[in-house]
Amino acid sequence: MRSVSVSAFTILETVLALSVFAIVVVPAIGLVALSYRNTSTELAAPNAVEIKSLLELELRGAVIIDGSDTYDVFHTSFLNSDVTFYASKDFQELEQDGAGMSDEEKYYKLSVSVPVDYVYDPDDAYRVFLFNIIWPAYVEGTGGVFVDNEDNAEGLRQMVLPTVLRK
Repeated sequence: MRSVSVSAFTILETVLALSVFAIVVVPAIGLVALSYRNTSTELAAPNAVEIKSLLELELRGAVIIDGSDTYDVFHTSFLNSDVTFYASKDFQELEQDGAGMSDEEKYYKLSVSVPVDYVYDPDDAYRVFLFNIIWPAYVEGTGGVFVDNEDNAEGLRQMVLPTVLRK
């Protein structure tokens, strides 16, 4: 009769193998989850460079007529209060206050303001603004119409872009 030798792993070998496996696999799972979260955030974020360029063009072309005076973005009276623009999702439309756009077209709400405690001096070679972008500005409501989404903090995404315009 032949004896068959059965080789088995000891508990110590098994625990050691599982420990090494866990040390390698757990961080890898964490990296995959982090990568997924970063990718989904990037896909949801608007193209900041394109938005910034569009707003800079709008501001540079803006002219304010006050009686017989006409002044531009580098005048001290320009932007005494925040100015709001709305943009479509594809950036094909950008309009101040979104007056000519339907609510369903208003995807980005873009507020242009002056930073707190910043005082513009006309002798400066630049002017500083803040672009505050929130999206989606309007969402479809339960009645099938688009409603302002600003009260829904969890559903909004926001980005603040400091901007310097040079003369």
